[in-house]
Amino acid sequence: MHILNITFSVDPSVEEGFVSAVQQQVIPKLDHKSSLLRIHSDANTHPTFGLQIEFESVTAIRDFKRTALDSIYQQLQTSFPNKWVSFDTELEKLTP
Repeated sequence: MHILNITFSVDPSVEEGFVSAVQQQVIPKLDHKSSLLRIHSDANTHPTFGLQIEFESVTAIRDFKRTALDSIYQQLQTSFPNKWVSFDTELEKLTP
């Protein structure tokens, strides 16, 4: 199992709307099992979330990043211009 983890740091003024948009507009359109997680850390200065999307292979993640990830970013940027930043990491599940 491979997981694409997209970490978002969000301006507090749009936190509720941002979470709602991801839950209601982004996740339902994904063809993969996914979840939105709140990240708690002493280092966070803004609300931080992880969108985790599961894939069967590294190739599937790379295909998704090449074909679909930019449209998610564009959708969020249109709704919340300059109110969030993100980075993505690829995770490999080692245990069932």
